[in-house]
Amino acid sequence: MKKLLLAIALFLAATSVSLAQTPTQKVYAAVMKNKAADVDALLSAGADANASVEMMPGFPTTFLIIAAGNGHLDVVKALIKNKAQVDKPDSFNATALMAAAAGGHVAVVELLLASGANPKAKDKDGKDVLASAKESGNAEVLQLIQAKTK
Repeated sequence: MKKLLLAIALFLAATSVSLAQTPTQKVYAAVMKNKAADVDALLSAGADANASVEMMPGFPTTFLIIAAGNGHLDVVKALIKNKAQVDKPDSFNATALMAAAAGGHVAVVELLLASGANPKAKDKDGKDVLASAKESGNAEVLQLIQAKTK
């Protein structure tokens, strides 16, 4: 009986350890779920706004790129407030501004530009922010980027 109880206790302990999330994992989950208040609280408590995360193994990106690409304006605001580097590139050298422009997210593009994002950034393939804006098909995003690249 003691062995059974010990085995159950060890199983429960192992399960709780495997379910524990790191601060980075918690921020990632909040970013993906578009929970700006949670992102802000986690970052204010000490989580790193600039931590690298891997959506695909071997290809790190940033919380800001993920949020910008998804058009999560309030999450982008929370990240910037908590010192996320606006132009920190991912493994392809793409930036949050490129992601927002490609998604046609006008408000996010405006915020990133106002926060100092580089409208002339290029990824590893030489594709720039303007090309990303053209891909979106959003005329307003295209105009914003064109105005900043002149």
